[in-house]
Amino acid sequence: MDHLPNILKTRDLAILLDMSPDAVNDLARKGVLKGYKSGNQWRFRRKDIDRFLEKEGKLLAPPG
Repeated sequence: MDHLPNILKTRDLAILLDMSPDAVNDLARKGVLKGYKSGNQWRFRRKDIDRFLEKEGKLLAPPG
């Protein structure tokens, strides 16, 4: 995860988590994924995603 930016957009996070952008936004709205709104777009801090992955015991989708 060292190559990731500190702030991720919904689309980028969806690719990493191997789910649709709509699913990522839904998890953010429900508070499962910690994020914040920038205008009408969700943004996610890398450290919050790291914590989510540790808590859920999930692995990132392989690149490519």
